[in-house]
Amino acid sequence: MGLSCVHPVDPLHAEIPRSVQIDASSIRQSSLPIIFLIGGPGAGRATQAARVADHYGFCAIVSRDLLRSEVSTGSQRGVIVAYLMSEGKLVPSDVMVELIKTRMLDKLGGTRGFLLSGFPREKLQCQNFNQQIRPPDLVLYLYVRNSVLMDRILARTVTSTERQDRSFDENWKRIKNHRRMIKPILRYYKKQLVVIDGEKNETEVFQDICCAIDNLVDKLSKLPSTSKSG
Repeated sequence: MGLSCVHPVDPLHAEIPRSVQIDASSIRQSSLPIIFLIGGPGAGRATQAARVADHYGFCAIVSRDLLRSEVSTGSQRGVIVAYLMSEGKLVPSDVMVELIKTRMLDKLGGTRGFLLSGFPREKLQCQNFNQQIRPPDLVLYLYVRNSVLMDRILARTVTSTERQDRSFDENWKRIKNHRRMIKPILRYYKKQLVVIDGEKNETEVFQDICCAIDNLVDKLSKLPSTSKSG
């Protein structure tokens, strides 16, 4: 027998409470656009997510903020999520999607669409999202070379007033790990993918993102209403 390539599962994953009964059919039927904004550490996701959400009236769901919000509840799930984050480990994909689904349902009545920043981070998250909610309409990838990502992280470290916990080697490892994990995601969503040059200045990146979203909105507006729910 060959060696298994399956990664060992953290036993804590099984201890996280789930709410599998959450029904996402109202999201699927809403026809609201769902957009992913992905990119490496230092690619500028947070800045662009805030600008784009404000410009279009979208609900911005930032994965890290969502996890921090869960941690702040002090629940059993929050405690385990806090531990996994402190260890640099991914939260189980079904739990991550459940948190996103809950936020989307909460904001469904007052938004023009959903912009998910920093999600997905692995292919399994893509599969869970597609199954539990529906495939995204657009996946925007802020492409920035590894060396530029590192320069930005170092620059941010110099200007930040917060204590920096990560060393140069740790940040480089994060960048390399991101590049490795993003490739299957880009292949998985190749039909919805638009690559944005994230090395341009902030305004130019924003304009390129808006161009991609405008094209999507125009395309969705021409679809029969029965086709928009996926």
